[in-house]
Amino acid sequence: MPTPTRDLTPAAVAAWRARSQRLWGERLATPWDAFEHLAAVQSQEYQPSKLTPAMRAKPDGDGLAYAGAGGVDALIEQGRVLRTHVLRTTWHTVPAADLRMLIAASGDRVMQVIVNGSRGIGIDLRTHERATEALAAATAGGRHLTREEAGEALEAAGIAGASGQRLGHLLMHAEVSAVICSGDPKDGKQTYASFDERVPTGAIGKDEAIRELARRFFASRGPATVKDFTRWATLKVADAKAAVDELLLGGSGLRELRYDDRVFYYEGERPEPEDGGPVVDFVQGYDEMLCSYTDSKDLVLHHSVPRALFPDRPRFTSAILLDGQVVGNWKAAVKKDRVVIETWRVRGFTAAEIAAMRRGADRLRAWFGSPEMELGLDHA
Repeated sequence: MPTPTRDLTPAAVAAWRARSQRLWGERLATPWDAFEHLAAVQSQEYQPSKLTPAMRAKPDGDGLAYAGAGGVDALIEQGRVLRTHVLRTTWHTVPAADLRMLIAASGDRVMQVIVNGSRGIGIDLRTHERATEALAAATAGGRHLTREEAGEALEAAGIAGASGQRLGHLLMHAEVSAVICSGDPKDGKQTYASFDERVPTGAIGKDEAIRELARRFFASRGPATVKDFTRWATLKVADAKAAVDELLLGGSGLRELRYDDRVFYYEGERPEPEDGGPVVDFVQGYDEMLCSYTDSKDLVLHHSVPRALFPDRPRFTSAILLDGQVVGNWKAAVKKDRVVIETWRVRGFTAAEIAAMRRGADRLRAWFGSPEMELGLDHA
């Protein structure tokens, strides 16, 4: 058991994670490198989700603080990254070359969640199997179907009620079965294509897949706990712990420390303390700085504010990070001549924090490609 790390603080953990995730420090060369580093980017809403890899990559345009949205769009259009349901019953954008590994690691567990949840809306296992077979046939030969076209193909195959929530469950089952995945966008819409036609071949066993996923998770998100990892990837604690133990014994570079009665894992060296004043980042609502840490979520919220003061329902979806921890929320509306950014914080800011907030908002303005910015400042 590692000895306690007595000089660590919630703020230091947050700063360390921001470095591990490449939100701070030396950025990765391209959005592709960011996807590869993170292994999976939660992507419920496609347009906002592009911020996650963009903010971790070097600027690729004049006036930008990080990569533009076009670089992420290009990866989707090229099929180098795929937006699909994996790890949990939610959207993720992942490198195509990693998708078989991700499904091998936790696909069986995610499938249980899908099948169990489907019973409540009248879909039994046999219906799922028939629908998955029909989708395999409908997408064969390079056919890329929109959600509506996929529903029509299922109806034509005799699968009744292939719309709405039922269609979503049928499509998820086929995705986690490694039969379909995202195809080329069509008129701005997500499409579904044949998995084997889009994903590089290469078998990988479950134990090896979990071990590789653990290595990637703690390298890109450490310090984090085993329970953070298990909940992020829908794994059994025993399977996750076995993978971590193998990495520790195998000379992978994984390390451990004890803090606040929990054991955290990480790769590399602990970064030096941050200086230079406060840092404010405007991240999408499902950024990996938020969604990767269920067990240690207490370290995600800003240490200066009691948890009870954070609202159960944020006013806006996207999050404001102060020195790597959530302190409020934002939303943006892009107008013809400016971007209007509304903000709300759980506490007031100092003058230095307000200045950092304006700098963060201006980086966002540039990313949206707007010449001017209107920033609203509101707090509890």
